[in-house]
Amino acid sequence: MSIIWKSRFQGHGAGLALAAAMIAAPAMAQEAATPEQPAADQANSADIIVTAQFRAQNLQDTPIAITAVSADTLAARSQTSVTDLGQFAPNVALAPATSIQGNAVAAFIRGVGQLDASFALEPGVGIYIDDIYYGTTFGAVMDLTDLERVEVLRGPQGTLAGKNSVGGAVKLFSKKPDATAGGFVEATYGRFDRLELRGSANVPLTDDLFLRVSGVSKNVDGYMKLLDYGCVSPASGIPASSGNKNCQIGTEGGIDVMALRAALRYAPAGSPLEINIVADVSKDKSETVATKLLYADNPSVRSYVAGDPTAGIPFDSRFLTGANSYTSYATYATGGNYTTVFGIPTQIAPGGFSASPTSTVKAWGLSGTIDYDLSDSFKLKSITGYRSADGTSAIDVDGSPLAILLQQFTYGHEQFTQELRLSANFNDKVDLTVGGFYYNATDTIKGRSQIPTLLFDFLSDDVIKNRSASAFAHGEYHVTDAFNIIGGLRYTDDKKTYRYSRRNVDGTLPSGAFFTPNFLLVGLDGLTGTFKGNRVDYRIGANYRWSDELMTYAQLSTGFKGGGINPRPSAPDQVQTFGPEKLTTYEAGFKADLFGRMLRLNGAVFLNKYDDMQLVRYQCPESLVLSCSVPSNAGDAEVFGWELEAQLRPADGLSFDASVGYLDFDYKTITNPATLVTKDMIAPFISKWQLSAGVQYEADLGGNGTLTPRIDWSWRSNFYYNSVNNPYNLIDAPSLVNARLTYQAADKDWSLSVGVTNVFDKFYYQGVAENVATYGVSTGTVGRPREWTATVKKSF
Repeated sequence: MSIIWKSRFQGHGAGLALAAAMIAAPAMAQEAATPEQPAADQANSADIIVTAQFRAQNLQDTPIAITAVSADTLAARSQTSVTDLGQFAPNVALAPATSIQGNAVAAFIRGVGQLDASFALEPGVGIYIDDIYYGTTFGAVMDLTDLERVEVLRGPQGTLAGKNSVGGAVKLFSKKPDATAGGFVEATYGRFDRLELRGSANVPLTDDLFLRVSGVSKNVDGYMKLLDYGCVSPASGIPASSGNKNCQIGTEGGIDVMALRAALRYAPAGSPLEINIVADVSKDKSETVATKLLYADNPSVRSYVAGDPTAGIPFDSRFLTGANSYTSYATYATGGNYTTVFGIPTQIAPGGFSASPTSTVKAWGLSGTIDYDLSDSFKLKSITGYRSADGTSAIDVDGSPLAILLQQFTYGHEQFTQELRLSANFNDKVDLTVGGFYYNATDTIKGRSQIPTLLFDFLSDDVIKNRSASAFAHGEYHVTDAFNIIGGLRYTDDKKTYRYSRRNVDGTLPSGAFFTPNFLLVGLDGLTGTFKGNRVDYRIGANYRWSDELMTYAQLSTGFKGGGINPRPSAPDQVQTFGPEKLTTYEAGFKADLFGRMLRLNGAVFLNKYDDMQLVRYQCPESLVLSCSVPSNAGDAEVFGWELEAQLRPADGLSFDASVGYLDFDYKTITNPATLVTKDMIAPFISKWQLSAGVQYEADLGGNGTLTPRIDWSWRSNFYYNSVNNPYNLIDAPSLVNARLTYQAADKDWSLSVGVTNVFDKFYYQGVAENVATYGVSTGTVGRPREWTATVKKSF
């Protein structure tokens, strides 16, 4: 299934019913027409076809840094989610966001991206589902079932992909229905009681009308144990909250996902018309990402002692669990004694507010693509899409039985997109595409936030509206058969509004009286901030094919990440706008197929000039509240880098692939020192080195099928997770090794695979939520431990 939001309906009954329907599908299908070349075979051949420049092109003829991965390669690498894609593409980082961001993805390409999942902020990496832009990082941890291919485009795609693809784009392309009856069902069992069911059925309804139905059901127990501190340490003075003998009160990191997708394709033979309609629905009831307390030191936060707000056990290192243990003392419940920032002691009795350690998404979508050949030279494409996603998340920022900051949010996202393209070819001399794009989204954030040291305990009900319209043109002039000149232009007009609602938990407005609950928030309820802006992006380039073996290119391209409004004001004067973040990239590269296509070598070198970087400033001397968290345009930087990808096939069945990426980041100016960023720091997710390699050998068993072992390795040098660098948000990434062994029957109608991810069971962190300066706390998102799986797949 092309794109499935990471979600699951309760139980596996629907998944089993879907599997049964797929097994029966061939009996209902008509006699298939002449089959086309399977997409997976095509993607694994020497000629991978991509559509990055609005038309189908051989990957090796496309003058863009692209990593294109087929469905077969994704399966061989045990890559099942968007967040797995960053392991094997140079200078690409894709990871689950920290728990404080909810069900979201942290996506960075060449060091450009977005950590904050707030709807007020724009992604720096565009995610596209069958050419439809998904306008937020919330709900973007997508499943990769039933894809034809994935294209990861590096560098600004401002004139091609468009909106907020300043760092690059991740494009997912699903398999289209066709005239070949068939499909597959697949079942996986593994560690942590992993049970996955996947399947797809392709049914030709008539000679012109084809249907493809896909589904996935995934259920995995959590690997992070939540322990009752009072039970583990009965002499601590903190009472036990459970009677469990093992002191366990829950888990984090569990997955509970299910989704269905149906695609209908109308493509009469010889007709200029093709229509594709896709509908999908999904439900995710997963637990929050596994989170572990790394640093604790805040004497202003103490355990609850009835009648004495100055007493209690302080928040300190006693609440840290074993360094490499998958355990936490998080309770997702309120209660404690506090000394506020105003110097006044206060206390909150336990039991008043608790949150559920889940990170859910319910989503559905409908899209329609119409392709019409007006003539041999003119082609029209319309791409229309609607998506709706709702979900919840809980945040227990302290990871302990105390309560520093506790939040429970409900998110809502609705978007409509429309794109029109007119493509023309003039005497095989000029390829030109002109078009327009429209995006309209309404987002909501509702929930409760409790921060006792600030006397915050309020309900929010914010509404964000985002409208973007653009016009674009992209042309290629074929000077000779070998030499091409490329130019592109896009104009974008953005408008965004943010309406705030801040009320007491009983629904009343804050009184504003000093040192009463939420008195700092007076005046925010009903306030609206507005951002408007426009931008012109361009691309100029040339490429030359020196021979069948070598093509080189050079280009100058731009992109931007849209501006917006501060989503987290602590006072009305912090309702401030910020402008777009802009990038200009100078790039040169080559694509080579050497030694009779035995060796493929693609490389690029680039210089990014980064202007008006969006950084968060933490000091607001002009505000009624000095401490703040306000996105601001506060820096310029340069990033020099290069990338190299290689594929070697020295013998039948034997293949090697490898990649290396290098980034060198340098701030040129810091225009707002209130960000606390200094010129010797680097931006988040900048690893100087990123390496990966893989090898597989398909052994022919002499008419008894094939046996294919595969090993993959990936590593990146350490990087900072926050813009304000310090040892608490430095991540030392490990070497990760995955292995897989696959037996496929001689007629290729069934296979058995055994796989292991994180073979050496490395304990590591994917992200860090660090706020030592304000709250004395830092927590880390813990990567998955070693897991084994066994998968049976039946094709028909």
